[in-house]
Amino acid sequence: MDFNEKLKQLRQSKHWTQEELAEKLFISRTAISKWESGRGFPSIESLKAISQVFDVSIDELLSNSELISIAENDKKKQQQKFQRLLLGILDCMTGLLLFLPIFAQTQESRIVFVSMLQLSPETAALKIILSIFIILTTLFGVYEIMFATSDQTSVIKISLILTLFGTLLFIMTRHPYPSTYLLIILAVKGLSALDKR
Repeated sequence: MDFNEKLKQLRQSKHWTQEELAEKLFISRTAISKWESGRGFPSIESLKAISQVFDVSIDELLSNSELISIAENDKKKQQQKFQRLLLGILDCMTGLLLFLPIFAQTQESRIVFVSMLQLSPETAALKIILSIFIILTTLFGVYEIMFATSDQTSVIKISLILTLFGTLLFIMTRHPYPSTYLLIILAVKGLSALDKR
């Protein structure tokens, strides 16, 4: 007997509706419906709760192949969550460009390194454009960290595009060190995206 049939049989033996079981497991009724119709499996945490509610072991609920499938799905979700957290942290690290003294500037016939906030007033328009990019990327990183569990492949693409755009922007403005910094971030993101496949 498959998991979906066992779950339905256990629920009906207690004379519970799907709503009542969902309340006991602190999940939605649609999740119960999905599991009972065989369209998916619960997470490991939900399986533990189901085994406690019905006082049966997880081995009694699942066959070996079903258990392997659930473990693989959980592992995949954890990897995706880690990847989104990594991308979020890398995007937040872009905010350091405001404060790191890696911008070259001539000062009294010599070159000094200053933070972007300390760039000379002649470059005010450039500072505004670069600051907007840095702030937007940092805010996007915060969004990625806050919603790391959501399943959005578009977030990965946006993150890569933002960093690529920033790298090109700093290359065009002839700032090699910030360009290199963003290029390293882009490389880490690219490797992370390739590793996912």
